[in-house]
Formats: sequence, structure tokens, C-alpha cells
Amino acid sequence: MSEVSEFLDRQNEEIKKLVVPAQLAYWKATISGKKEDYGEYERGVIKAQKYFSNKDNFEIVKKFLKLTSNEIEKRQLELLYNDYLSCQGDIKLIEEITKKGAEIEQKFNTFRANVNGKELTDNEIKDILKTEKDSNKLKEVWEASKKQGELVEKDLLELIKLRNKLAKSMGFDNYHIMSLELSEQTNGEIEKIFLELENASEKKFTEFKDEMDEVFSKRYGVDKSELKPWHYQDLFFQQAPQIYDFDLDKFYSGDILKIAETFYKNIGLDVTKILERSSLYEIPGKYQHAYCIDMDRSGDVRIMESVKNNEHWMETTLHELGHAVDFSNRDNTMPYLLRLEAHTFVTESIALLFGRNSKNITFMKKYIGIDEKEVERIKDALKQQKKLDELAFLEWSQVMFNFERELYRNPEQDLNKLWWDMVKKYQKINFYRDKPDWASKIHIASYPVYYHNYVLGKILASQLNQLIVKEITGGDIFSPDYSNPKVGDFLKKKIFFHGKRYRWDELIRKYLGEELAPKYFIEEFCE
Repeated sequence: MSEVSEFLDRQNEEIKKLVVPAQLAYWKATISGKKEDYGEYERGVIKAQKYFSNKDNFEIVKKFLKLTSNEIEKRQLELLYNDYLSCQGDIKLIEEITKKGAEIEQKFNTFRANVNGKELTDNEIKDILKTEKDSNKLKEVWEASKKQGELVEKDLLELIKLRNKLAKSMGFDNYHIMSLELSEQTNGEIEKIFLELENASEKKFTEFKDEMDEVFSKRYGVDKSELKPWHYQDLFFQQAPQIYDFDLDKFYSGDILKIAETFYKNIGLDVTKILERSSLYEIPGKYQHAYCIDMDRSGDVRIMESVKNNEHWMETTLHELGHAVDFSNRDNTMPYLLRLEAHTFVTESIALLFGRNSKNITFMKKYIGIDEKEVERIKDALKQQKKLDELAFLEWSQVMFNFERELYRNPEQDLNKLWWDMVKKYQKINFYRDKPDWASKIHIASYPVYYHNYVLGKILASQLNQLIVKEITGGDIFSPDYSNPKVGDFLKKKIFFHGKRYRWDELIRKYLGEELAPKYFIEEFCE
């Protein structure tokens, strides 16, 4: 065995011993919401950071990168290089950032909006925003939820400045640029894609927004110019409101977990054991959002949800199980370091590809049994709603990407104004108040410089959808029937199996036959 191989074997084993306990601690903390459990997770993360702060090991990685010609060894060393580089700053500063981040996340996860003395869960807030017609009540609930921004603003600003301090100490202009480069991306390539999508979506989204405002002006009895953020049925207008004449929740009043399980089984991707290991329902103190976690990169994959039988949770369950089947189908003969997704946005593409099925008329016919009369009544409107969903999320992602970029460029500026300027530009909501509403978005604290990956994931999802329809299912790209084991085999061979063996751009070129291409998303949703 060569010197490089011996070093990498030790690295794989030692890193696994660090990562698995930290994953378990995070799972426990997000279920309980207890400060001591978040403390355990925090200690696990700090332990890993101390490991990667080892300067001698970093020098060995750099040396071996120049020496090895073995592709598997080189890829592991590239990943180790980024891991070690991210921790080469002042370890005390890194620990401070981790502790501050864990404290803020715990505040987010245990926060409940209080309206007239009653605490509301996120599910209850979603229901009120969707069904209430009294503008004053909507405003009250919306503002109560935004209180979490005021709760964390001071700590979050400190965290942002600490992140920038770390990035600058390591030679980067700011944390935003550092985060992109350490994840094998560049600001230039992301900005280019976002500008292309902005130009392609502007006309269609403006048409949808005008149509939406007509509907809501009548619904709420206010002039279109008086519509406010709380009128758009979502705390951030990141999910499109339902403006057409059908109630999707009515269709998903049955057991959505069973529907999802059956759907994945028909694709040849069994999720039964994943669901058995998962935490699926509301618990006091529990994390209210959703995520999927790979505990050990050897098959222990779980999802975290707070399921209700409605369309939102149907989409979310299909989405999180998309991550889960990706994580569960790696080549386990690969080294531990390579048993990860090729890139965050690559696994997002799988989750988004499957999540779109909650508004796929073919899926609805097959899995919830809506009759032909109802199909004819809603199919055209459903197609429009699906486009609206994608474009509303795209414009929201423009807000997040551009806000975070400017936030890290200059955290001293008027961030409240910056936030609402971005909302006006991209989401076309003309509103301002001098409150830290930007700070109420958990991603800025806990998942920084992440949102662009959802957009890249949507692009890749459309690219994969075109290939699947062309090579396997046939039919319409807007309502494909994935119920074929060949779809599962296709994704295993093209994406899942390879993990992080290749850089994301190399994987896409090698197995999809072209570069990441926005044109498929544009064709599907912007025309």
C-alpha cells in the first residue's frame, strides 16, 4: 500500500468517527429542541473543526495532490483540501462562529408565533395565511411570525461579521465568496445563470403577478396597490398562492405517506425502512421545517417532517424522500469521503424532480384516483399553477441570493431597506417597514449561501425530466408518469451511484451528455 493510500485510509476512518456522532446529535437536538442537545451537536461540530484545523495534515494533502495520478485518490484529496482549508483560520474564531450559529438555530427551532396569547405552529400559520380573508388578522399573524427576526437580529449580525472576519483572514473578500469557492462554485458562474433566468422569466412572472393581484384585490376587498406581503398566503411569498379554481388540499386529504411510499416503490426505489426510521409528525419543541439526513453513509437515512395530509406536505414528503433515495443508493465500495452527493444542488435536483409530482395531473390520476371529469376541469389550470409555483420560487431565490451577496459585501448597510428593495425588484411587492424581517429567514443563520443551489437544482431537475421522458417514459414533459423501475435504474446509474467521485460539472457532462443547461427549465416554465 502506498503512502497516499495509507494516509487516505486513516482520514476516511477518522472522519467517519467524527461525523456520525455529530449527525446523531443533530437529529436528537432537532427533535427535542433542548438546549443541552444542541450543545452536544455543537461540541461534535467543534471537534470536527479542530480535526480539520491540523496544519500538518493540510500540508500532507497539498503534497499528495501534486504527486498522485490515481483519480479516486485525487478526488478524495481535492475534497480534503477544501475541508482543511475551511478550518485553517483561527480555531477560536471558528468555535465562536459554531457556538453562535447553534444558539441562533435553537432559538429559531423553538420559536412559536404568539397571537393574542396563543402560540401558533408553522402549520397553523400556513393554514391561516391560506384561508383567512380579514386583512387585519392576516397582518397580525404575519407580524407575529416575523418577531423571530427581532429575536435573533443582534446575534445574527454578530455571526455574519464573524463569518466575514474568518473569510478575510483566509484571503477571501468575504464569506459569500469563500462559501461558493469551497463548494466548487464561483460567484461569476452563479450570477451568469441567475441573470439568464431573470431575463427569461421577467415577462411571464409579471403576467402571473398581475393575474394574482386581480384575484387578491377581489378576495381581500382592497385596491391592487394596497396589497401587502401578508396577502400572498406565504410568509415570504416563496411558495405561490393558489389562484385557480381548485383546492389541491382536498385531493390530498388521504394518507400522503402511503401515497409517497407507493410512488417510490413503483419507481424501484423502496422507502419503507427510511420512513420507519424517520420523525414524521409534530412534537412540541421540534424543528418545524423538513430535512433529510444521512447518518452514516452506509444506509441509515432518515427524514424530519411535521406531516399533515395536504398538498404542501405531499410535495415536501416527495421532496425529502427524493434526497433519501439519492443518499441510499451510493456505491458503498467507494471510500467514505466519496459517499456524498456530487453537490448540494445535485441532490436538490432529485428532490425537486419528485416534489413537482404533487401538481402533476398524471400522478394525481394514478395515486389519488381523481376522475376524468375532474381531470378535464383542472388540468390546464394546474399546468399554469405549476408554472406559477416555479417562477414564484425563482423570484424568491433571486431575493435570497442577491440579498446575501450584498449582506456579506457590506453588513453595515441598512439591511432592512436592502431586504425590501430586493423584494420589490424581484417579487414585485412594494412594501417597506423598518424591522429586521430579513433575519426571520432561518437559512441566513443556519444555511448561509445556500439558496442558489435550489435554483441550480431546478435547472438540473428539468434537464433530467427531459431525458427521462425522451429515453424512458415518453409523453408530455409537463405531466410525466415516472411509475417505471427504469426511472429508478436511470437515476441510480446517472447520479446516485457515483456520489462525489466526480465534480458536479464533470458528472453532468459525463452522464447527461452536456453542461448544466438552463434552457430546459426556461422551456418548461418560462414560455
